[in-house]
Amino acid sequence: MAPSRTTALRRALGIAPLHGLRSAGPCVTRVACGAVMAVHGVDKLVHGPDGFGAFLATLDVPAPSAVGWAVALGESIGGLFLVVGLLSRLTALLLSVHLCVALALVNTDTGFITPQQGAASGAGAEFPLVLIAGFLAVALSGPGPVALDRVLGIEGVPTAGPSGAGRRVVSTGPSAVRVSLVSGLIGGVIGAVMSAVANYLVVGMPSNAAANAANHAVSGLISGFLAGFLGLWTHLRKTGRRLAAASGEPGDRPDATLAAPPMSPASPVAPGSDT
Repeated sequence: MAPSRTTALRRALGIAPLHGLRSAGPCVTRVACGAVMAVHGVDKLVHGPDGFGAFLATLDVPAPSAVGWAVALGESIGGLFLVVGLLSRLTALLLSVHLCVALALVNTDTGFITPQQGAASGAGAEFPLVLIAGFLAVALSGPGPVALDRVLGIEGVPTAGPSGAGRRVVSTGPSAVRVSLVSGLIGGVIGAVMSAVANYLVVGMPSNAAANAANHAVSGLISGFLAGFLGLWTHLRKTGRRLAAASGEPGDRPDATLAAPPMSPASPVAPGSDT
């Protein structure tokens, strides 16, 4: 087979156009696993953590009511943190530990696959194992390119090169307006969800609960967007010098302070001297 045909076959089998999107892999895993965990946590909050605590009491879990509330809030907040990419590695590790405990308490009697017939005390171990694998992938590879950890500098912090020269690599990053809009939109979605859940838990179920929850969701979306936009705009204003240093302006070059001092010229030797 001709080399050109072999190369074309390899590119086709390897789906070469997707190679440029490899950095999006952790982002897809993070958002998917975080969304699943957030839905489970919100479901526990909506139906009442006390009911989940009663289930934990049957497993001889100490302080089942308090643990039920902690699990419901942890899954909701942790899932939302992963969706927006905030403290992604730490959150993924904590949720992995949480699911390992759940495996030991709940899934040991069910088995690996959820029974298709008869009473089942819970889902099989296959479901939490898949989530644990996704969380560990996020913890090991990071949140991906679209995450608040990138915006806040938690991920992608410049480090010294392998040669140990201590040279800094300053990234210009996205524009302040783009960062503020994206982060404000993410904060608005979180505000809308939390506002709707809080309204459901505090107000209860009035006759027009759906309209009331929608009203609170819209108000949370607007307030969250404005708060996120203004907060990040202020943050970027304060850290603008670091971004301006990458533009190459005189006096702000990042390597200027790291350059070695010039060597002093050697003193001229007078003719006829012994040196």
